[in-house]
Amino acid sequence: MGRAVHDHDSADGLVPLERARETVLSQIHPLPPIELPLTDAYGCVAATDIASLVDLPEFASSGMDGFAVRAADVANASPTSPAELKVVGRAMIGHRPEATVGMGEAVAIATGAPIPAGADAVVPIENAETEDGDLVRLLESVPVGRHVRPQGEDVPAGTVLVPAGKRLGAPEIGLLANAGVPHPLVHPRPRVIVFSTGDELIPPTETPAFGQVRDANAYTLFGALREVGAIPVLAGIVHDDPEALREAVFSFEIQADAFVSSGGVSVGERDVVKAAFFKHGDIAFSKVAMQPGMPQGFGFIEGKPFFGLPGNPVSVFVSFEMFVRPAMLKMMGRGHLGRPEVAAVLTHDVSGPRDKTVFARVELVRDSDGWRATPTGGRGSNLISTIARANGLAVLPPGVGTASAGERVSVLLFRATED
Repeated sequence: MGRAVHDHDSADGLVPLERARETVLSQIHPLPPIELPLTDAYGCVAATDIASLVDLPEFASSGMDGFAVRAADVANASPTSPAELKVVGRAMIGHRPEATVGMGEAVAIATGAPIPAGADAVVPIENAETEDGDLVRLLESVPVGRHVRPQGEDVPAGTVLVPAGKRLGAPEIGLLANAGVPHPLVHPRPRVIVFSTGDELIPPTETPAFGQVRDANAYTLFGALREVGAIPVLAGIVHDDPEALREAVFSFEIQADAFVSSGGVSVGERDVVKAAFFKHGDIAFSKVAMQPGMPQGFGFIEGKPFFGLPGNPVSVFVSFEMFVRPAMLKMMGRGHLGRPEVAAVLTHDVSGPRDKTVFARVELVRDSDGWRATPTGGRGSNLISTIARANGLAVLPPGVGTASAGERVSVLLFRATED
C-alpha cells in the first residue's frame, strides 16, 4: 500500500508539490534487471557496468589499399630509388592473409584486411608500381605503423563499454554488438495499463451524441508513455461503476508494471476511482498545490503503482509530467528524472492562484537576446490545443500569482523547440 500524499501544510489541505512528488518517487523502485536482446534493450538502462571481453578491433587491419611490408625494407625508398619487393600473396577483407611477410617481401592488401604476420606498415597502392610477375616497386618510405589500424585501438579488453545507469542509445547498442554482447543486463521498460473513466467518454472512432466527449486522455498518455520509453497498453473506457473499474484493473494485474487512470479522483459522488479504491486503502487521494492538476491519487495495486490523474486533458498532461514521467524513469533505472529547465523572458502576463505552483503553457523561442516564452492560450485545463502549440511549461512558484511581460521565469522544456 502506498503512503498517503497528504501531510497537509496549509489550512485548506493542499499538499506542496515538491512534497507530493517526493512522497510518490520515494516509493518507486527500478524494475528488476533482465537480459534482453539488443533490439529490445535499445532505450533501456544498463543495470551493471558492461565491459568488453575482447580488444576492439580484434585484429590489426589496413587503413588503405596497398602493400603490407616491413618498414625496414622500404626505409630508403623514393620515386627515384624504389624498393623492389617480392609479392608473396594477398590479404583480403574477411579472410586470413595468404602469406606472412619476411625480409624483402610484401603482401597485397585491401582496406580493412588483417595485417599479415611479419608486416608492420602499409604502402598505399598509389605509391606502388607492379611489375610483371611477382615483383612490386614501392616509391615511398613509411614508418612502422603507417596505415595500420592497431588491435585494441578503439577499446582494449576489460574496458567498460557502457557504465551502469547509462541509457542504451544507438551508439551503445552498436558498440555492444561489435564487442559480442548480444544480451546486456538492463532494467526493462515498464508495461503501463491506461484507463479512462467517465460515462461521457466514447472512443475517437465514434461520433458523439450531444453531451458525449471523445476520449483524448488515453491517447495523450499513450504518446507520453511511449516518449518516455514505457510500453503503454490502452485498456479502454471504464464507465462510472466502481466494481467495473476494480474488475478491469485486476484483469490486467498480471501483465502490468504500473497503472494510470484519468478522471474520477475528485470529491464528487461520480468519482469512480475514489469509490473503487478509497475504502480498500490501496490508493491515497490528495489535493496537491498545483494548477492545473490539483486532485491526485497514488498507491499500489498488488504491489504495482497506480496513478489516478484528474480528468481534464491539460491536467492529465501536467500531472503526467510531474508524477508519472519521473516515476517511469526511476522504474527504468534512470538517474536524472527531470526535464531540461531554462530561464526565459515572458512576452505576455501569466497568472494563477497564489497558493499553488502554476504551470503556464508556453512556446519557447530563442533569439539573439536569449529565450522568449509566449503563452499559447487561456488557463483552462480543458484547452488541449494550448499544449499542442506549446513546447514548455512556465513555472510560477507558490506566492507569485502573476508574472508580468518582461519578467524572467523558469520554463520546463518538454520537447525540442524545433518539433
